Amino acid sequence: MKQINETKLAKELIRFPTIKTEDKGIMKFLSKKLSYLGFKCKIIKSKGLGSKPALNLFAKFGNDKPHINFLGHTDVVLNLDNWTVLPFKSVVKNGYLYGRGAQDMKGGIACWISAVSKFIKSKKFKGSISILIAADEETSGLATPALIKYLKSKKEKIDFAIVGEPSSNKRVADEIRIGRRGSMNGKLKVFGKSGHSAFYGSYINPCTTLSRTITKLKSIKLDSGTKYMPPSHLEITKMNVNNLSENVVPQSAEAYFNVRFNSKHKSSSLKKKLNRIISSIVKKDKCKFKIDYRVSGEAFYTTPNKEIYMVKNIIKKITGTSTKLNCRGGTSDSRYFGSISRLELGLKNDTIHMVGERTSVSDLKKLTKIYYKILENYFKWKPQ
Repeated sequence: MKQINETKLAKELIRFPTIKTEDKGIMKFLSKKLSYLGFKCKIIKSKGLGSKPALNLFAKFGNDKPHINFLGHTDVVLNLDNWTVLPFKSVVKNGYLYGRGAQDMKGGIACWISAVSKFIKSKKFKGSISILIAADEETSGLATPALIKYLKSKKEKIDFAIVGEPSSNKRVADEIRIGRRGSMNGKLKVFGKSGHSAFYGSYINPCTTLSRTITKLKSIKLDSGTKYMPPSHLEITKMNVNNLSENVVPQSAEAYFNVRFNSKHKSSSLKKKLNRIISSIVKKDKCKFKIDYRVSGEAFYTTPNKEIYMVKNIIKKITGTSTKLNCRGGTSDSRYFGSISRLELGLKNDTIHMVGERTSVSDLKKLTKIYYKILENYFKWKPQ
């Protein structure tokens, strides 16, 4: 059995233009690669952005415990104009692999598969290795829940998971995500009473009330942060008044905001807190309000355990770096893993989503080596 080269595989994966939830044949391609290594593969459908379903992959090698899993995604963001190298051409130039998804996260997927191909070729081990590949992490986020649902229906139990998100900052593996903050969006609409601006007292200005409400929301201190998560904060992201006349007080005004919150909060408690603040100001001004919330994910983290410290030690030996544990960044599909012990470890994130996304070939090799050592050391541990 021939070992899969991480750079070659990354180049092949980048050439699939998997924008939004378009598959373009990538899941069949991965299934073929993994089947060659001895994995049993299953393509699982979820709701796509268009008329076609999104295609996702579950692949597993072995049936014994312990069970280590890798979670990745093949979809990539747009921002495809003004590239000097075509985004899906996949070119290595001056030691760098250029292409959309090089860092986020087709490169990471290639590194894991390369490490696995070497490990199962050279090592006899008791346990199982599985790979979950989602098609919509960058968009709707429906794929991983569908994959988890399938695993539950088959009574598959994951003991430890690695999510291949590009967690590294200045050097490969200098940071590991052990959780993520929660994210909640709010759309606040304040209703007043319209009227001519010359006749003070005949109208109730919702703009004034909205501005006072925003000022209050921005001034509140939600918390002081935790050991691994920064303080929660609220940001106003959009304001809108549907008014075409300069001398008319409008009937309503609206604002949008986003809250990034740490593990001291649940979205339900934050909603109650914010609603109390909004209600007190709006009622005082004799206005009314409507608010709609959309929760992208709750805050979560894995308490550092022996597996996480094992990974830290491996990184130290390979790179000389004392990796930092944190919960930086936005949301990721790791949020769907519930109580499963996991971490996020991948390539650098300095060019993700940018024009000219790239990763160095040396970083691909280094991450593959780290993944390989994780597999080698993990199967010395047995869950209690």
